[in-house]
Amino acid sequence: MKANIKTLAINNYKKFCELEGSDFIASEFALETLLTIIRNFKINSILEIGMGIGSVSDTVLKFVHNEKISLTYCGTENNDFCLKMLPQNVDFFDEILIFSNIDCLPKKKYDLIIIDGSDDSLSKLRAFCNAHAMIYIEGGRHEQTTKILGMFPNSVHVNVITLKKNPSYAHEDRSVKSYIGGGQLIFITPTFKMKIFWLKEKVSTFVKIKIRKITGKVF
Repeated sequence: MKANIKTLAINNYKKFCELEGSDFIASEFALETLLTIIRNFKINSILEIGMGIGSVSDTVLKFVHNEKISLTYCGTENNDFCLKMLPQNVDFFDEILIFSNIDCLPKKKYDLIIIDGSDDSLSKLRAFCNAHAMIYIEGGRHEQTTKILGMFPNSVHVNVITLKKNPSYAHEDRSVKSYIGGGQLIFITPTFKMKIFWLKEKVSTFVKIKIRKITGKVF
């Protein structure tokens, strides 16, 4: 039976909100978006830049095991606390290849690259992208988004957002009056299917921003 994406994203987000070091974890909406991408585009290789305490990797690996998807997962992390917490927090942790930074990665290309942290070597990201790779940048991260878009002149980009407000259990004690954080989705050389997905998201984001303005809060 296929996993319920929304339920898994919410439950795993709740789990990580209660863990030490949860200040900068991805939102439940970001997790839901990533799982939708994996299912829709049949992703079988992922590189996560900045694994943190494991909220993204744990959610993704639970999902692909449920869906019986064969997937390679690689990540970077150099924070001692995070490296200590990852084995404790992530189911199927032994299936992840972890390196300290991009410079240490083996020469392999990926279908989906998730940026959930910082790395001074992002300019080298091109070498790790498959021909039609997707890049998802969690949150706003305008500087990183601009830098990556400059590297891929044929890319298309959309700011994926939601109209849902932060739940009472949100990390960092975020206000329930503010919107849940989204992310930046980039298709470096989009296929027709990717262009359709991108267009739908662009229209959806346009409408949601209009609604946010009407209600008096854009971000």
